[in-house]
Parts: sequence; C-alpha cells; structure tokens
Amino acid sequence: ETTLADLLQLNLHCFEEEVRGIVDKAVKEMGMEKVLAELNATWTGATQLPLLLTDEALIETLEDNQVQLQNLMSSKYINHFLEEVSTWQRRLSVADSVISIWFEVQRTWTHLESIFIGSEDIRSQLPEDSKRFEGIDADFKELATAAHKTPNVVEATNKAGLFSLLEDIQGSLLRRTENRATVLNRVGNAAVQKHLSKLFDNMAKLCFEADGEGNPGNDTALGMYSKEDEYVAFHRPCDCTGQ
Repeated sequence: ETTLADLLQLNLHCFEEEVRGIVDKAVKEMGMEKVLAELNATWTGATQLPLLLTDEALIETLEDNQVQLQNLMSSKYINHFLEEVSTWQRRLSVADSVISIWFEVQRTWTHLESIFIGSEDIRSQLPEDSKRFEGIDADFKELATAAHKTPNVVEATNKAGLFSLLEDIQGSLLRRTENRATVLNRVGNAAVQKHLSKLFDNMAKLCFEADGEGNPGNDTALGMYSKEDEYVAFHRPCDCTGQ
C-alpha cells in the first residue's frame, strides 16, 4: 500500500501542475470508460426480437385488393365465385385488422420494454409492475417469433384467435402505459442521480424531502452530497417533478 510518507518522498508537491494534469486525465478517462461500459451493456442486451416493418407497397396492395373484391361482390356474375370471393374478403379483412393492431401493440411494447426490461433501476424499484410486464412481454415475443416463421402474410395473420389475443395484449400494455407518468415520477429522479457527476463536478447524489409517511421522496430536493459524502443544503427546496 502507498502511504502518505511514500507520496511525500516522491516530492510530488514539486510537480503540482504535472500531477494535476495526470489526475485530471485519469478522472476523465475513467468517466469515458464508464460511459462506454454502459453503452456496451445497453446495446449488447438490446432485443433480438424480429419486429414487423411497415411495407407501404404491401399495405397499398391489401387495400387495392379489398376494393377489387368489393367490386366483384357487386357484380351480377358473382354467383359462381361467391364462396371464393367471400373467403378472400374475410381473409384480407382479418389480415388488415391484425396488421393494424399489431403495429399498435408493437409500438407500445417497444416503448415499455425500454422501461421495464431495459432499466435495472426501475426493475429493482418496481418489481411487481416489472413482473406483470414480463408476462405481457413473453406473450408478444411468442407471437412475433411465430409470425417471423410464417412469411406468408395472409397465413400469418389469419391464425385462429390471433386478433383477440393481440387485443388482450394491447389492453394490458395500455394499462401499463397509463401508469407510465406515475412510474417515471417514482423512479426517474432516483434513476438519473448516477449521471449527476457527469453534469456537475463532484456531485454524487441529491437529498430529497421525505413524503408524508417518512419515506424518501423523489419530488423535492433539499440539498446535495459530494462524492466524499459532504452535504450542502440548497438555499430553498428545488422542485424536481419536471413538466
């Protein structure tokens, strides 16, 4: 171990500027290393789930074909083709409905996954909400994987009960979304504290005003702590609820 006596023998005080430069460089490099590690963790753990991409040509073809079928149904010569045309109408109508709700589900799921799966801070502070989302997450991933294995659009979208299942998933996701503001307010300020040192020199964390039950709050900051655990009270309470 390096003792104070060892440092004094090195006469580092004679090279104050050089030492200051080395220390500053080391601190900055450590900060960059931490950022890169966080980036690596984020993108290494990014979802590998095959997501649907919007195909404008396919959507346009689907709409055109539905119009064509409607025109055929109004023809006086439909009798011979009635069953086949009716079958196609039903299948394309289901495909249209499923594709529409699928993109709604996928959009909502993608957003919530970054909250409940991608953030360990939120998972640790909201275990019950995260557990509920895990069930929804598993259901949607199962559907997405199955769809990826069925390249034919009509076949993939006309599976029995698929639309109803997507409706159920979307309903569950929307309930989670409705609680999003509350969720982020409960954990947001606590979660961002680890980034304070990147914004303000030597600031480690904030001290929040306790709620009515004496539990640590997240809304009003009363002061700040340094990395050495030194406390400085704010001149007046700071509202951290955001807009």
